[in-house]
Amino acid sequence: MEEDKSTSPAKAEVRILKDGPIMIKGVIRFRDSSGNVTTGEQELYICRCGGSANKPWCDETHKKIGIAY
Repeated sequence: MEEDKSTSPAKAEVRILKDGPIMIKGVIRFRDSSGNVTTGEQELYICRCGGSANKPWCDETHKKIGIAY
């Protein structure tokens, strides 16, 4: 993976939500699988149950299938 040498720092909070997704909130630099970069204030929820139909994003499937961490 190539390192991004941009001078603007990313400042974010990453939390593992109880019985839910990984939340990333704050000023971040996000690069998607096509290489598109978005920088700024964002709030992202990443699936960790594996059931989301919209991976890597959480679609709250964990609530339907009863996943508890």
